[in-house]
Amino acid sequence: MENITPQSWPRIVLKSIPELRDIGVDVSGLQEPSDDLELSDEALSILNKWMDELYELQVKEDMIA
Repeated sequence: MENITPQSWPRIVLKSIPELRDIGVDVSGLQEPSDDLELSDEALSILNKWMDELYELQVKEDMIA
């Protein structure tokens, strides 16, 4: 996967916040995610939706597992 710029990730997270909160995801740790961050398939799908819409990028589950 291509790397996104450090400025891109906060934008992706900000766009995702309403949907992530709706499914019960604590978004406080997403601005600077730790190496052991675990996301549900639904949360990953939401983040992927915004990455695709904003930057035409996708993260596959096996890339972060």
